[in-house]
Amino acid sequence: MFGMTAAPAFRCGFGGVHSATSARLELTVPRRRELLEVWKQLADGEARFRLGWDEDGPWVEQDDTDPVVIADEGAEFLGRDPQTGAVVVSVGFGRGEDGFMEVAGLVHPAFRRLGFGREALQVVCAFAHHHFGIVELRAKCETDNEAGRKWLASAGFLPVDGIGSHTLPDGRTTATIRWRRLDPTAQRRCKRRFMPIA
Repeated sequence: MFGMTAAPAFRCGFGGVHSATSARLELTVPRRRELLEVWKQLADGEARFRLGWDEDGPWVEQDDTDPVVIADEGAEFLGRDPQTGAVVVSVGFGRGEDGFMEVAGLVHPAFRRLGFGREALQVVCAFAHHHFGIVELRAKCETDNEAGRKWLASAGFLPVDGIGSHTLPDGRTTATIRWRRLDPTAQRRCKRRFMPIA
C-alpha cells in the first residue's frame, strides 16, 4: 500500500498534463469534459446526497472549451486501474470559500471501502505539498459521514475548529467538521504556471 510519508514522482508534461503512480492506481489530470463524464459514473445517490448535487450535478457544460483541469488554483486527478483502465476514484483540490486549498473526492460505488480513496488522497496531497508547494490543505466533512472522517484521518488530516455548518449546492445546511493537513516542508517544484480554469 502507498505510504503517507513516501512522496511519489510526478510526471509534469506540456500543457498541464500531470500524472503519478501509486501501488494500485494510475493518476492523471483529465480534461474537463472527461472529468464531468466520470463524475456521472461515480456519483450515485449516496455521493450526490453527500455533495449536495441534484440529478443534473455539476456536469452541465458551460461552453465549448475543454481545458486540462489544473490551475494555480487547484487540480483534479482521476485514478484508474492500470490493468483495465477503469476509473476508480476522482480526488482534487481547489480554492475554498475561506481562501485555503480544499480537498474533495469521489470513489466509484464498486470500489468503496477498499482503500482506493485513501491511496488516491495520499498521492494528491503529496502533489499539492511537494509539487505545487501548498503548505496547508483543508477539507470539510459532515459530522455523520463516518467514511469521510476515516478517509481524511487516514491521510493525515486533523479536525479543527469544532463543529460548524456548511451550505451545499442543493441549499441544505449540514453540521460539518473542518479538517486540515499541514506540511511545513512543502515546496513548489512545478515550473509551470497555469491560468484559471474557465
